[in-house]
Amino acid sequence: MLSCFRIILAGILVAGLGLMTETSATAKPPSLIEMKTRNKVFIGKSIAHNDDISWMMDQTGRLSEVPLKKVTSYRRVASEFQRLPLNKMKQQLQKEFGPFYEVISTRHYLICAPRGKAKAYGGVFEDLYDSFSHYFSLRGYQVKSPEFPMVTVIFPDRDQFFAYCKKDGVRAGDGLLGYYHPHTNRTALFDQRTATSSVDVDQNQAKSELAFSRVSTTGKNLTEALRDTMIHEATHQVAFNTGLHSRVGENPRWVVEGLATTFESDELRAHTGGRAKSVSRINRTRLLWFNHYAQKRRAKESLREFIRDDHLFHSATLDAYAEAWALTFFLVETQPARYARYLKQISKRDPLKEYSADEREQDFKHAFKTNIRTMEVDYLNFMNQLTQDLVQQN
Repeated sequence: MLSCFRIILAGILVAGLGLMTETSATAKPPSLIEMKTRNKVFIGKSIAHNDDISWMMDQTGRLSEVPLKKVTSYRRVASEFQRLPLNKMKQQLQKEFGPFYEVISTRHYLICAPRGKAKAYGGVFEDLYDSFSHYFSLRGYQVKSPEFPMVTVIFPDRDQFFAYCKKDGVRAGDGLLGYYHPHTNRTALFDQRTATSSVDVDQNQAKSELAFSRVSTTGKNLTEALRDTMIHEATHQVAFNTGLHSRVGENPRWVVEGLATTFESDELRAHTGGRAKSVSRINRTRLLWFNHYAQKRRAKESLREFIRDDHLFHSATLDAYAEAWALTFFLVETQPARYARYLKQISKRDPLKEYSADEREQDFKHAFKTNIRTMEVDYLNFMNQLTQDLVQQN
């Protein structure tokens, strides 16, 4: 009886995925399906499944992992999945956050913020989206349009932000300035101008595996820090919503954080080509930190291990952020087309399969047609030259 149930359920999930057949020229639209367990009802489309789990995406873009052995009933609700209308998404957000917040829509975003402030935040996010799309189109990679409006919540103070972190299962600490969560598909941050204490972070601060965060690195004034956080988290959100990263499964942490820290640079986002030196597009804070790390703590020939696993992000967070920036900046400046193809390649992996260290290394070598040890020499020389150029510039 159970095996028969699983066979029928598998058929429903295949229909929900809208898989292409060998003879069809276009993909069949996914169905809107409902699955029930004893404690919860899931309504949406199945975006990935195996014999044990199904990842369900609801009509607002939120993801849930459904253990199939706990499913007690299922049905097809509609022949075609459709996202929730924009006005209903706005109503849901307004109800969730209450009368002291306003919810506005822009071309690509729903911004939820204290009343009177959402419009200003929306402009920053839309500018980032335009810069991001333009940057990759110049490098021969057309990013896809987001399927859902991207939701961003800006809290008026740190306490309310930390309360929301707890609800999301994200570990909060004084150094956490904001995060993007790929399961909720939301970015959350707070207005740091209301903060009264320092926002430095310990090298070994732990963070959720599911959330991609920005942590402070310097004593910047809080207004500047807020804008930097918005840019960093918006980059995560756009990358996950336009197909550069997968919202299900494993993404190499250096790839995700490297792209976000690279786009923290105003000059890089504004760059439209030409012969301007790379030093004009650096993330100065990350370069200085990497330079100190490379001189004092970085193990010799450690690039291979950095590519193979995320260990450094757990043992020395800010060193890992700096190296992620440095490696990504080196690749986008010296091999931009291969870097774009590499992102595309790893985003198309089966998200339900483990991404082993060997596979991560092989994908990297295949994309960049290189021996990693040889690349490391060029990479470190490139960083040293950037540092020299920065000194001369000053």
